[in-house]
Amino acid sequence: MPHLRSNSSLRRATQVIPDPLPYKIKSTKVVQTFKSKDSDVTIYDAVRQIPTGHVTSYKILSDALKSAPRAVGQALKLNPFCPLPVACHRIIASDRTIGGFSGGSGDSQLTANKKSKLEAEGCEFKHDYIFKSNADGSTDFFSDFKIVQ
Repeated sequence: MPHLRSNSSLRRATQVIPDPLPYKIKSTKVVQTFKSKDSDVTIYDAVRQIPTGHVTSYKILSDALKSAPRAVGQALKLNPFCPLPVACHRIIASDRTIGGFSGGSGDSQLTANKKSKLEAEGCEFKHDYIFKSNADGSTDFFSDFKIVQ
């Protein structure tokens, strides 16, 4: 037979707990008061320029931004706009391997997801994760970035 609580324990369980905030918030309007510490916004703007069905390399993108490939990779790993409008899956390694995606690398589900996104845009791959061509059949990396400093 289940154990039933007495009426006194039920009263204690339903007591009203006072509001921990002694004041009420009057406005829900959020105002940005901080500025970006790095060039992530510029990185995301540049990535948006890569046409659908084309790729570039971390190196080409970092050279255009006067940055380092690892810095670009770290910013894209934290991309809050993924997959659109900032399609970070369009950046691959200079050796034409697919590179990392969302913090994953090598033969992982995250890398398979990146390959799948590129294939859906028309890109082709040789065996495994080796880039073969863009959707238009070209093998060139996109490099026509317009960078505003």
